[in-house]
Amino acid sequence: MNSWFANLRQETTDLRKRIPLPPITDLSGAQEWQRRIIGGSVVAWLEHHGPAFLRERQVLHKLMSVDSDPGIVFTSNIPGLLAAQEIIEDDGQGVVYLHETEFQRWLRKNPDREYRWHVHFWSFFREPIDKKFVARFTQAYPLGKGSSYWQHSEGTMWGVLAGRGGDHLWKWDGVEPQLLKEAVQTWIS
Repeated sequence: MNSWFANLRQETTDLRKRIPLPPITDLSGAQEWQRRIIGGSVVAWLEHHGPAFLRERQVLHKLMSVDSDPGIVFTSNIPGLLAAQEIIEDDGQGVVYLHETEFQRWLRKNPDREYRWHVHFWSFFREPIDKKFVARFTQAYPLGKGSSYWQHSEGTMWGVLAGRGGDHLWKWDGVEPQLLKEAVQTWIS
């Protein structure tokens, strides 16, 4: 494990001691659904998507001048962090999870713009939802009374100009979410 990532791991451990995550029982019904959905994203990344990104990086690490065994940083909101806490074992493996704002604060003091020492993946529901995003889909996916849209963003950056991600469109009726369209917008870097 590189020293940049070891320092981030220690900072994250200290941060969680000072500011622990709330108990799952504090989540609203909507947040509990988001926790489950993001949890599925985390599992999919750890089992399928992440290993593919890491293999690509392993092949290109000398050419890109990056660590061949990077630390993995997962960022999300509270529901996603609670999902990660449940899924990611704290056994010294190379994954840390923290809120996006906490990670950005770390990066300001400890930049790694070239992704030399880490791979970043994220999954979260945008709050507030991007109004331009919603405007693109209201005709194709009209909502009934009392329902609202959810914008689920996920992605991975494993190097400079080396990443991909996208957004999924969900409907929330106050009881249960429904995936309206997976990957309604995507990007590749």
